[in-house]
Amino acid sequence: MMTELEITMRAKSYIDSLAQGIDPISGKMAKEDDVINNLRISRCLYYVSGILQKVIDNGGEIQKVRKKRNDKMAFSLTDEQIVNLKPDAAELSVSKIVKIINEQIDDGAMKKLKVTTVTNWLVKMGFLEEITEMGRTVKMPTDAGSEIGMRIRQFTDTGRTVKYVVYSSAAQ
Repeated sequence: MMTELEITMRAKSYIDSLAQGIDPISGKMAKEDDVINNLRISRCLYYVSGILQKVIDNGGEIQKVRKKRNDKMAFSLTDEQIVNLKPDAAELSVSKIVKIINEQIDDGAMKKLKVTTVTNWLVKMGFLEEITEMGRTVKMPTDAGSEIGMRIRQFTDTGRTVKYVVYSSAAQ
């Protein structure tokens, strides 16, 4: 008895043969005027073959089931994932750093790391401090943060100056 995955693999092989103008049962080339030699039909068959390959690559599952946020595991990295993380030579914002870290995980099964989690931890560790500027609370590097390579950058957007923290490769 064949498994669902084996059936899918066989179906893909039949579709591949048809897309190439070959009868999958006899192995003979179809006649030139046969409908399976029509370019549109052939392209459609190659498309279906690609979809079946994705199903096969997914272990026979049609679609990965994305878990609800509450059903996901807490964020964590394996030793191997940590080793894959390399500091960038460019100064990066914390949001870019968190995005790079989150690319290491299966976000269908695990909660993503949040920027606020990182910045709150940096405040707790004494590398950032919360200050109030023009009625807004912002996080800025402390002397300890500056020593490890955290810097303030700014740009002007619609007439107002926006400040943000960047992290050197040492601070990353």
